[in-house]
Amino acid sequence: MQADQTVIVTGGAGFIGSHLVDALVERVKRVVVIDKRKVSKAWKNAKATYKVSDIRDASFGEWVQKYKPGTIFHLAAHIDDRESVHEPAMNADNNIIGSLNVFEAARKHGVKKVLFASTGVVYGQQGTVPIAIDAQTHPMTPYAISKLTAEQYLRFYRSVYDLSFAALRLGNVYGPRQDGSVECGAIAIFSSRFLAGDQVYVNNDGKTTRDYVHVSDVVQAFLLAAGSDTSGVYNVGTGEGTETLKLYELVQDAVGVHAQPNWREDIQDELKHVALDASLTTKDFGWAPQIMIEQGVQDTVNWYRDR
Repeated sequence: MQADQTVIVTGGAGFIGSHLVDALVERVKRVVVIDKRKVSKAWKNAKATYKVSDIRDASFGEWVQKYKPGTIFHLAAHIDDRESVHEPAMNADNNIIGSLNVFEAARKHGVKKVLFASTGVVYGQQGTVPIAIDAQTHPMTPYAISKLTAEQYLRFYRSVYDLSFAALRLGNVYGPRQDGSVECGAIAIFSSRFLAGDQVYVNNDGKTTRDYVHVSDVVQAFLLAAGSDTSGVYNVGTGEGTETLKLYELVQDAVGVHAQPNWREDIQDELKHVALDASLTTKDFGWAPQIMIEQGVQDTVNWYRDR
């Protein structure tokens, strides 16, 4: 990734995207954010250019033609895994058709590389964790299917049109700016509800594990992948799973309150254990997570407390 180039960030008004934009404006000539939402004034970066536009619209290709980016970071997506179960067509329209529009614009207008935010849930339930990058994929929801489908299209564009790409299968990303009002992001949900004095719920027996990776580490993975000549699919996670009940306790300690959890049954919580083996990411990019879960939880709680 050359310092004198322009880059486009789809979804750059969102949680991960806004952090990525903050890093990119210090490294490249111009950062153009394409998002169907307006960016929050609290984290709008004065050095970036913002365009309110949907990646599914023809206007996206026009923006690519106008700004001629060397690299596209494609983070825009419908990310609610649970909602995708009830609205699979809507999810596919956003995540498959929208992604195809991004890839086609990249092909037509000379983009050299696409960085894609995929997800570790494409693996489905695995017998062994951490999950290796070459493990068989078993996506269990429309959201997971849509992300895996976009990966397959990127392989096609690489094979037929020589479009370089890196698809990063992210663990459970968390940190400042994550929305705690929606049903994704346990750390954000716990933090916001504890601080507000609301009831906090733990699903099932609290023994479900997820690989929580801090947003700053994810941003670093995107930057390193963008600067590499390799194409492919990579895991981005810590390799460690944290139980939901342990997470509850960590957030409690960081907030400074102590209460028994409210338990609830959740039949949709089918994936029991997820942790990602990022050894190939380390080998090819020199990436390794820097923020451990205790520090990251405190970081997130502090942000919610101070905003």
